[in-house]
Amino acid sequence: MIWRVRLVLIRHGQSGNNLLWEHSGSEVGRHPDTPLTARGHEQASRLAVAIRAGVLPWRIDVLYTSLMTRAVQTAAPHAEALDLPLHTLDIFESGGLFEEDPDTGERTAYPGANRSGLLALSPRLELADDIGEHGWWRRDVERDDEHLARAQRVLREVTTRHPDDAVIALVTHGHFTQYLVRVFLGIEAIRGWIAIDNTAVTLMETRTDYPDSPLAVRINWTPHLSEDERTT
Repeated sequence: MIWRVRLVLIRHGQSGNNLLWEHSGSEVGRHPDTPLTARGHEQASRLAVAIRAGVLPWRIDVLYTSLMTRAVQTAAPHAEALDLPLHTLDIFESGGLFEEDPDTGERTAYPGANRSGLLALSPRLELADDIGEHGWWRRDVERDDEHLARAQRVLREVTTRHPDDAVIALVTHGHFTQYLVRVFLGIEAIRGWIAIDNTAVTLMETRTDYPDSPLAVRINWTPHLSEDERTT
């Protein structure tokens, strides 16, 4: 069997904002670049150990991460466990980094972690030269109608950058994963929501003998967690 594309999508571990929503059902008090909770760190560590032990059907060759703090914190133990460099990619959460006015709902861009802060999260990060000490996010807040195009661009980039037999892992976010899955599977519109728990794994592939039949092998898979340890 000859593989054309094999993708491993990993959502970050439980974050402070996830916990806030779980307790209050509200985003009031959210942090624009929320870190992982203690449980989130444990979830990420458990997944890294499970992947190193061979829980996946494939061996990861290339590891990418969003530069949002919670994603880098999730990716860091995987880079160590797999002894891989940690590449960056535009797989940040939908909207990007922003602060939100609780009264008006107006969103304004937030700079995020700076170079030294990011490297403190993982020295394996390979950062672009233009990421300095003023934060990595230098864009406007991403509009809702831009998410799908970014997912298309990301998947086109990673699937043309690496050999056909490479297994590519992306540490990303719950909402943006919706768009990555849609693009990969060719779903033009969707009314519902795909459940993606914290540190859940989604596996997708295409084969050279069936290039027009992409396959979701696993969605929202958490073999490293018990039911009680899963969070959303």
